[in-house]
Amino acid sequence: MNGAMFNSLARFVDKNFPAVSFSDLCQQASLKTNVFAELTWYPDKDFLKVMEALSEKTETDITSLWMDFGRGTFLYFMDTFHNYVNGIKSFSDLVTNLNRIHHDLKRDGLGTPPLLEFIEASPGHFEIRYTSDRHLNDFFLGMLEGAAKHFKTDVKILGRKEKGKLIVSVNAKQPEAVMV
Repeated sequence: MNGAMFNSLARFVDKNFPAVSFSDLCQQASLKTNVFAELTWYPDKDFLKVMEALSEKTETDITSLWMDFGRGTFLYFMDTFHNYVNGIKSFSDLVTNLNRIHHDLKRDGLGTPPLLEFIEASPGHFEIRYTSDRHLNDFFLGMLEGAAKHFKTDVKILGRKEKGKLIVSVNAKQPEAVMV
């Protein structure tokens, strides 16, 4: 997991759970540190342990936490990965460029991004088929909602699983295909 995820989680905890210490969560998760370098790779299991510790400490459903964290992380990622999102001015721009952004992040050794497939379902409505070995479906849904809010785009996102993949129905302009 990229260090940016840990740092975003620390900010999320500070903002949404002021009575909870990120340092304590890291300790509860048996991590050796609570300081993470941006753009550095850490074990996925360490991040999952911190999320589980947060869920236990706050008595909050883990699915809700992942979605809320995704919503809150979008702006942080736009800032952290500004070189990769340069020129993104709308929700449609973002969705259109997601595979290119993920390709570039993977090329630069900054993560293991999901596979995204875009399918037109009907005029003004498309589906995103999300596949990832990391199973961060709820985080991804939250990120999409955070992006829609940031870009002031009226989208309806309905998440559902189909054959192990997350299928997200989005009511918005069909994105253009971008080859990577």
